Amino acid sequence: MVEFLATPRDAADARAEVDSFGASRVPLAGALRAFLVADDEDPDPHEARDELAALVRKHVELGQGVLVLTGFPLDDERNKTALVRFTSLLGEPLPQDGEGNLVREVRDRGTAIGEGARARYSDSRFGGSLHTDGAEAPLPAPEFFTLLCVRQSVRGGALEFVHIRDLEAALAASGDATAALREPFHFDRRGDQAPGEPPTTLKPVLFTQHGKPAISYLRGYIERGHEHPGIPPLTERQRTALDELDRIVAAGGLTRAGKLREGELALFDNLSLLHGRTEFQDEPDRTRLLLRTWVRGRSAVCG
Repeated sequence: MVEFLATPRDAADARAEVDSFGASRVPLAGALRAFLVADDEDPDPHEARDELAALVRKHVELGQGVLVLTGFPLDDERNKTALVRFTSLLGEPLPQDGEGNLVREVRDRGTAIGEGARARYSDSRFGGSLHTDGAEAPLPAPEFFTLLCVRQSVRGGALEFVHIRDLEAALAASGDATAALREPFHFDRRGDQAPGEPPTTLKPVLFTQHGKPAISYLRGYIERGHEHPGIPPLTERQRTALDELDRIVAAGGLTRAGKLREGELALFDNLSLLHGRTEFQDEPDRTRLLLRTWVRGRSAVCG
């Protein structure tokens, strides 16, 4: 039976009261804003890409791995189009499921995290289980993911994140854990495999991509991956390494938190950050809704 890790609610709520997004918040303006709201089907991206490149360099590559653009012009008819347009400045928008959807609605679909064969973290309202996006997919991992906050929950729903540089420093004092996490694990594919393909993908938790340290992780997907018939169970060494990683994350000392506001568009470094959220509760007449994209392949915006 797979157990998905939950952050103790009192600790998570305490962290969420400290807004770590403050230094990463930048008003959406100039050529970048004009590009996103342009009526043209194919507006010129060059000036917008240059503006975004400078912001990515400052806040994502040299900062805490997050950029939050404020004042996104929400429009139910154009939100998804504008988000894909923004994503195209970073690289290639990546399908997020077997159906090829480029934009996924992150909302409570009434499931538990990882319930059944196909349910995802993004389908539930529960918190904890810090992870990377695309953990169920083969490498190379998505370099970035975006979240556009359309409607925010009144109660809960703050985002939590931990940077790989802090994790690696902590793991360095944990004996064999780092070496074990650099060896392959079976990650459950959540039903996204093509007919005839295996139900797991084999990859390490810690690796190098584009010459930089990277991480791909969701503990429950690894546990489930090693439960499939014909897949060897986790070894004691592997389980010890995963437990040590979870212990470091659960301790909370490395975790930062912030809650997106409606009309904010956040860009996260998916190679460098474990992220999760605090549990949220929808109101009967108001449901939390975020729109998400994944980006694979770096364009001129990232050098």
